[in-house]
Amino acid sequence: MTRSTKWIGLFHQFIKPLRIYSREVSTGDEDGSPLKLWLSQRRFLDEMAQGLEENIRFFICLKSRQLGITTVSLVIDLFWCAMYPGTQAALVTDTESNRDANRAILQGYIRSFPKAFFGDSFTVTTSNRNFIQFSNKSKLTFLVAGTKKKGVSWAEGKGYSFAHLTEVSKYGDPDALASFMESLAQQNPNRLFIVESTANGFNHFRQMWVDGKRDSSSKRTFFIGWWASDVNYIDKNDRRFLQYGDRRISGEERERVRLVREQYGFVVTPEQLAWIRWKEETDSTGSGILQQNQPWIEQDAFLETGYSFFQLRTINKHLQIMDSYTVEDGTEYNYNAYRYELGNDFWAMKMERLEGENNRDRIELRVWEEPRPEGKYVIGCDPAWGRNEHKDRHAISVWRTYSDKMVQCAEYATSQVEPKHCAWVLAHLAGAYKDAVVNIELVGPGRMLMQEWDHLRDLLKAEQYAKLSQEREWDEALDNARWYIYRRADSSAGGGGAYNFETNWKTKAEIMFQLRGAYVTNELRIRSKPLLLEMINVRQDGVEIGAPESASESCKDDRVFAAALAVRAWINWRRPGQVAENESYERISKEEEGTVTKDQKRVNEIVYRFFKRKAEEEEMEPERGPAWKVSRGLI
Repeated sequence: MTRSTKWIGLFHQFIKPLRIYSREVSTGDEDGSPLKLWLSQRRFLDEMAQGLEENIRFFICLKSRQLGITTVSLVIDLFWCAMYPGTQAALVTDTESNRDANRAILQGYIRSFPKAFFGDSFTVTTSNRNFIQFSNKSKLTFLVAGTKKKGVSWAEGKGYSFAHLTEVSKYGDPDALASFMESLAQQNPNRLFIVESTANGFNHFRQMWVDGKRDSSSKRTFFIGWWASDVNYIDKNDRRFLQYGDRRISGEERERVRLVREQYGFVVTPEQLAWIRWKEETDSTGSGILQQNQPWIEQDAFLETGYSFFQLRTINKHLQIMDSYTVEDGTEYNYNAYRYELGNDFWAMKMERLEGENNRDRIELRVWEEPRPEGKYVIGCDPAWGRNEHKDRHAISVWRTYSDKMVQCAEYATSQVEPKHCAWVLAHLAGAYKDAVVNIELVGPGRMLMQEWDHLRDLLKAEQYAKLSQEREWDEALDNARWYIYRRADSSAGGGGAYNFETNWKTKAEIMFQLRGAYVTNELRIRSKPLLLEMINVRQDGVEIGAPESASESCKDDRVFAAALAVRAWINWRRPGQVAENESYERISKEEEGTVTKDQKRVNEIVYRFFKRKAEEEEMEPERGPAWKVSRGLI
């Protein structure tokens, strides 16, 4: 028997005499009612048992509201102190009222045990609002994180081998939370750390969740949704079932039921579907808050005020397709990873190839498709600190264009370099993807990037650097790259324009709606998982479109705006010419794959020119009247 299975067996023995007070159960006496585990609580314990089998000691639970997770976690707090003498434990809450409520629950648990259950080995020696001291030298300290930023005082003190943090998303000081995490034991064989919380938007808990997903070797992250509760249903005999249960399932509901089944192995019943419909249709706080409190799947949980700008269901489908492939499959989602080594001048710049999971956090540049001589490209660049002080990351998005599609080729993103260095990287990518239209966000350091680019052009042409340019094959690097030229939509066709793009509330909406439209109509072939995850962040709140302002590394939208700038360059400057030349994705792809013979290509071009000429003739020919009159010589 493994240690974890032995642990879970002991835990079930531990809770047999336990009595609790629950609003869902009628108690027959003042001692309360037995703890009958809900499905949600059993799933929670199963996740912990499986993690402990793998020697994982850090658990992060993203949950819906009112699932009894805190209730069963508090039992674990008491159980761990009893099972491991000398445990230094901490229970961290968001408010003093919740601290007092949880302390009262723990005291009730202790009183409910028969006097002979522990004997003298585990009794309370001291109990106050700050801690409970037990006779086996274990101690459970109560800490209040607070909901406002007020320094790290609550997190200061000695380390802990056990910690239970509840409703972490509501903690007001991420720095204090980080300080507390540093105090946790790393080698103690009996250590255990539990973090359980609802989402509450884009915040430090979301960052903790994302980091836990990445660090699957030492942390176990798991989600428990509203459907796991034993009380979230409407019985068929309930009058409400006629209104909310007796109707055809919608396409969106069917999709969500499928996702729950595939991701969590749970089949949502008609009675549960009736309950969530009732909650949605009678909710007075807004659908976003309900979805945050009662999410179907983990991707629904982290929402902010406002409306999701992109269709989350479409993005989630895309992510699932992406995740279903492995590196060995050789799919279009595989990429080569690089990091730039930047010296004191442009010529000293080098690229380091990165491989392996250990280097994932060091990746700056992902390349899915190498440059092709015949390819036509657009490049969007959103420099750090461009749109506001929270957008602190440079992002460059490279796409190959066709008359009907854009295919993502490369993506660069980092917050670790100067704007000047970003200009070098931009020039390097534009030089590699030679025939490129480049569109930079000018707000912030964008104009400085333009100046540095022009300086690099001069360097490449300068006689003193001719040898260096030829050695690196850069002598013609930027000859075909040019700036995007912005013209107002209502300006004349021959009117002048300005280089690149400067966003304001109006123009930002334009490019974001263009990006969304291209994604919805499948004109974008997105290969970047980080880009899709950032698209989930983007909210529309009135005229404002973007990720919520947050210091969280996972709550960014720089890649999204870089892609939007690239889409703008395609729509305004690339697509019209490629439509005229019939450079469709299907046609070009077949030619490059060799599936179109020279004769077929010649015939296709003849047919295309014929229809193009006929269309031009019809546009030039004045309207003469109905065709039947013309054919009979009546006009």
